[in-house]
Amino acid sequence: MGPDAYPLLFEIARVLLVEDDDRLPEVLLHRVLQATGAHRGFIAVREDGSFEQKFAVRFDRASHEADRRFSRSLVRRAIETGAIARVPDGESAPSVEQSVDASGARLAVAAPLAHGGEVYGVVYLDYLAGGPGPGGEAPISGDAIVPFLEQFAGVAALHLKRALVREDLRRRNQELERDLFSRYDFRGIVTHDPAMVQLLRTVAQVADTDATVLVRGETGTGKELIARAIHENSRRRTRPCVTIHTSALPGALLEAELFGHTRGAFTGADRDRPGRIASAHGGTLFLDEIAEIAPDLQAKLLRVLQFGEIQRAGSDKVEKVDIRIVAATHQDLAELVEAGKFRRDLYYRLKVIDVVIPPLRERRGDIPLLTAHFLKSFWRGSGGEPRFSPRAERALLAHPYPGNVRELAHAVQRACALARGPELDVDVLPPEIVAAPAPERPPLPRFEELTAGALNAAREAACDEVEMAFLDALMERHAGNVSAAARESGLNRTYLQKLLARHRKGKP
Repeated sequence: MGPDAYPLLFEIARVLLVEDDDRLPEVLLHRVLQATGAHRGFIAVREDGSFEQKFAVRFDRASHEADRRFSRSLVRRAIETGAIARVPDGESAPSVEQSVDASGARLAVAAPLAHGGEVYGVVYLDYLAGGPGPGGEAPISGDAIVPFLEQFAGVAALHLKRALVREDLRRRNQELERDLFSRYDFRGIVTHDPAMVQLLRTVAQVADTDATVLVRGETGTGKELIARAIHENSRRRTRPCVTIHTSALPGALLEAELFGHTRGAFTGADRDRPGRIASAHGGTLFLDEIAEIAPDLQAKLLRVLQFGEIQRAGSDKVEKVDIRIVAATHQDLAELVEAGKFRRDLYYRLKVIDVVIPPLRERRGDIPLLTAHFLKSFWRGSGGEPRFSPRAERALLAHPYPGNVRELAHAVQRACALARGPELDVDVLPPEIVAAPAPERPPLPRFEELTAGALNAAREAACDEVEMAFLDALMERHAGNVSAAARESGLNRTYLQKLLARHRKGKP
């Protein structure tokens, strides 16, 4: 292999290190075609025991069948032998040579992408009659093509193996997600966000226990839906799920609502009333905004949690109840405990299982999914399927949603009510969503030289900037805890550490 090949291999290795997306195999294939002057090429990837053509350059699927022919015999030979197969090479079997001739190529090469003796894919290149490939004369040609492809295959095989492992993990996660939603009742909950899916796994795991659950999250994130999911997936599902919004009732009235009263217990008590706790016997009691309960009532609620006992107002009789309590709050109960506004013992009784719902701004990938769900729920118009215009979609994605999912639902409901046709533009969205500033677009670089090297340098700089912004935000959220950051982001811990090490060079 001549000296001209090494810069090309270094460039390919750099791309493998820097780039990490679904288009990488196609990008690499373009580089190989440019380097070798081949007319056409593709990468076959192993899937479930067979090799499927996944990425192709100039094998136009819409063109005539003859233009898409290649030598399957040559590909099979490379897979079986684990070595580069080439026609003509003076040693090929007649059947392989005939297969190449039938494809219309004057030269064809198949290089296995193998690691540890296992073949993960094949790079196939061919040269048609009539001169060099579309890229013109190539730096790698003749007898140098095979050594170059050997080196390229050695560099690319390990990356392909990692990519296949990642794809397998992604596919398994999708299967687990589908299994989760098929096995459990998560009615009304719409998400593909990894953090939310993990939260639902926790819900599914603890639902059939009697453990008290504290659901925390900002207003509008769907705390009541989570409470309902806990009840519906428990053995208590056939019994009542009783909800009480504690912030809507003053202290005395809330006590009567919770614990009930006897006839004559106070003015206006003209009959016995069991109360919400007794009504939930055998089922679940959901206490929304638990932080709003007065201190004297907190002590009585603590007794319910400790002993399963209640005493109605006006009665000296203690009654036993069998309930599971799910409480919710948008406030920081730990801070309220330290401030003396919430009982510490009640806090720890409630916080057996702690579930934290992320705000919508932290799971923006769910916005299109939720928007489609709400459109389907609220649309009553005619004239076709409702859809938001591109600029309305951009406005919906850019808004920070202080009211979370509830705010998005109301925005879509408003849009459906005001729409004059199936296409919904920004004029039917709430003013605060339309007025939300769009994410600032970074300034485009100015190129002193219009060369491939300048383009690659700019691309690498942009990639570094995005990675640094992502890492800064991720590590800030997790207070520098790499393990926690890796779990939430879905990044491999070792890969995350490498990214951090690379970007922290030169930083104080």
